[in-house]
Amino acid sequence: MKLFEPIEFGGMKVKNRIVMPAAELNYHTPDGRPTDRLLRFYEERAKGGIGFAVVGIAKIEPHFFGGIAAHSDEFIPDLKKIADVFHKYDVKCALQLWHPGRYEISFDPNRQPVAPSPIPPPIFTKRTPKELTKEEILQIEEEFADAAVRAKKAGFDAVELIGSAGYLISQFFSPATNKRTDEYGGSLENRTRFAVEIIQKIKEKCGESYPVMIRIPGDEFIEGGNTVREMKQIAKILEDAGVVAINVMAGWHESRKPLTTMLVPRGGFAYLAAEIKSAVSVPVIASHRINDPIVAEKILQEGKADMVAMLRALIADPELPKKAKEGRFDEIRYCVACNQGCMDMVMQAQPVTCLVNPIVGREAEFENLKAEKPKKVVIVGGGPGGCMAAEMLARKGHKVVLFEKTDKLGGQLNLAAKSPLGYEFAEVGKYFMNVLPKLGVEVRYNTEADAGKVLAENPDVAVIAVGASPLIPPIPGVENAVTAFDVLAGRAEVGNSVVVIGGGGVGCDVAAELANEGKKVTIVEMLPKIGQDIGISTRWTVLMYLKEKGVEMLTNTKAVEIKPNAVVVEQNGERKELQCDTAVIAVGTKPNNGLYDELQGKVSELYKIGDCVKPRKALDATREGADLALKV
Repeated sequence: MKLFEPIEFGGMKVKNRIVMPAAELNYHTPDGRPTDRLLRFYEERAKGGIGFAVVGIAKIEPHFFGGIAAHSDEFIPDLKKIADVFHKYDVKCALQLWHPGRYEISFDPNRQPVAPSPIPPPIFTKRTPKELTKEEILQIEEEFADAAVRAKKAGFDAVELIGSAGYLISQFFSPATNKRTDEYGGSLENRTRFAVEIIQKIKEKCGESYPVMIRIPGDEFIEGGNTVREMKQIAKILEDAGVVAINVMAGWHESRKPLTTMLVPRGGFAYLAAEIKSAVSVPVIASHRINDPIVAEKILQEGKADMVAMLRALIADPELPKKAKEGRFDEIRYCVACNQGCMDMVMQAQPVTCLVNPIVGREAEFENLKAEKPKKVVIVGGGPGGCMAAEMLARKGHKVVLFEKTDKLGGQLNLAAKSPLGYEFAEVGKYFMNVLPKLGVEVRYNTEADAGKVLAENPDVAVIAVGASPLIPPIPGVENAVTAFDVLAGRAEVGNSVVVIGGGGVGCDVAAELANEGKKVTIVEMLPKIGQDIGISTRWTVLMYLKEKGVEMLTNTKAVEIKPNAVVVEQNGERKELQCDTAVIAVGTKPNNGLYDELQGKVSELYKIGDCVKPRKALDATREGADLALKV
């Protein structure tokens, strides 16, 4: 595979083409020092076989909220700890230097953000920034260069400037945010001057041969911003200024276009890397939604990029490179782009976790787990929680039997996978179907386990993970409706005109699928918001998709009666009939806890996990499944 061919750039010999790009993980201390947790995260990915790592974001001023500290010499020993982790596994590494500009969230509430021009951002604080003076611009350039010196002293092989995502350097690049009339604004060359001068200053302070990389958007995807045409010209200017590699991403944080969710196909923005590659001769790195080594290989084989960046793919499975190199593709835990544990957590300033890999950020807790005395464990329910428990307990050395009432593992995620909003969820069940038998788990498909079947196994431990069932609301005529679960499972006939009662995640999934089939769909939601239970980084993309598909969304609207060909709703005290061929119920679920209650006192260790405790997200179920390995 080309993926595992070495590459040399900027005097660095890199063992393969897999790059772990920089990302805020929130594993550092509040003042930006690495913790054991952060170092272990990096170590697992280095050990797993990546070729290059970019560490970041690393702040060049102390008052920015978030980021690893690179603003003072006192942090050099801390930075060295990070570089040493990578070098131990022959992985080259760069420190990504960051100034947020108008996106700044500060520890100091009275501090005003700065930017090329006083234009407030539509996201984050939304505060109007102060326009930088020429002196302040030169001062920030020095701060970037001084941080680069610290990176070099700490042993980093290179630095990467973040000129993407809508941070300060990209704010200078963009005509949407740079309205200056001096030498830092106006023409494309002038708007690139800030970045060029930073590169020059780094080379003055670190030496001409010290490698400087940059991450840029291939297209800003903002109104009045740079398109791929301008970014190609900017890339050429940056190459001429001395950058040794260009890492290409898509859009800014404020772009109103899906960039990271399942609505982006795998490798969906590799075309931007290909465009930039056509304009420069230095190596180009492709990124966004490259969760699969086969997709990565295709990007390289087609000459779209020289390297590929995989972040969430490596959060999901730190051993992805190793497994791919050994041909163990069926054992890779694929990132499903749900964003529940990563993007949603970062947006709320919480540490990153992961639906498919609940061990991320907790590597030390789960190290060398071995059962002193192997136990017989019976798990009922092959959804994400039950399967995760089965995997972790089997890895620990227990003898595990798993009962699943259908012919597939994955539970409700298999239903979500029927929707265009959730198709990647199918990977979760596939992974467990491949891996559990290899770990010695005995999976009994098409078996609905009752208390008798569980007790017949004579288990030391029973784990109930039987999920939840659709809630049937007490609406007159409810027998005229079908459930969203039955629709997604293909068990219900649906006409051409549909009213979906309930606008949470499941209601949105079923509405998206039916609209995708060309049906006329209306969602009725009694709360003020549609998709209230969908994560912050995904919800707006879901609403955008539903609007594009022509789905009518009624909020503050209550279904009060279901007739054979209509749903009667009440809105602002007024009643009206919505004509439809089919009404679909999606008002939530209720826990299936009967089996747990029945087994109380009959098994020496009895646990329940996931939705049968209370309906939540798959993220909670897999975490609870993994946590069992610490207890049992």
